[in-house]
Amino acid sequence: MPRHASPVRPLRLDRFLPYRLSLLTARVTQRLAREYEAAVGLQLPEARVMTVLGFFRPISSNAVVRHTSMDKATVSRAVARLIRLGMLTRKPDPRDNRLLMLEFTPRGRRAYARLTRIARAWQAWFTAGLAPREIARLEDMLGRLAARLDRVPEPQFAARKAGGSAADAPRKAASRPSSSA
Repeated sequence: MPRHASPVRPLRLDRFLPYRLSLLTARVTQRLAREYEAAVGLQLPEARVMTVLGFFRPISSNAVVRHTSMDKATVSRAVARLIRLGMLTRKPDPRDNRLLMLEFTPRGRRAYARLTRIARAWQAWFTAGLAPREIARLEDMLGRLAARLDRVPEPQFAARKAGGSAADAPRKAASRPSSSA
């Protein structure tokens, strides 16, 4: 009697956390993008540059790339537009003249203050149905999940060595030292 491969059980997307996080992130990003556009006329990449600069300033474009999910070209276009709009300046780093640092102009500081007010108000609205302890737990869990990604080299589930099972993959990968630490 021939052996037939058993049918693959469909992945339950309503229970697959990465999928749900991806959808939620996209929805949050779209909503915030509309808020930022309406408030200060900035596209999302420009608003992200502004908010990262506000937290880490002064900062280089390369550092903005590291602190966001944007690629170098997107950051470069956003910075160029913000400079054209008179919101940012780019000056040599006093410690390393090869590095250009971004800084707000007075107009940029005003726009950043408005973005900050909108972001805080939006977050308060978004989390209004959660208790303060639930928000703290969510922030803690997100931080722990992000830290886990930082510790584990990739890919870990795609390649299986002979003799190892799918159940062994997470343990084996998690026991390896981090390459990004």
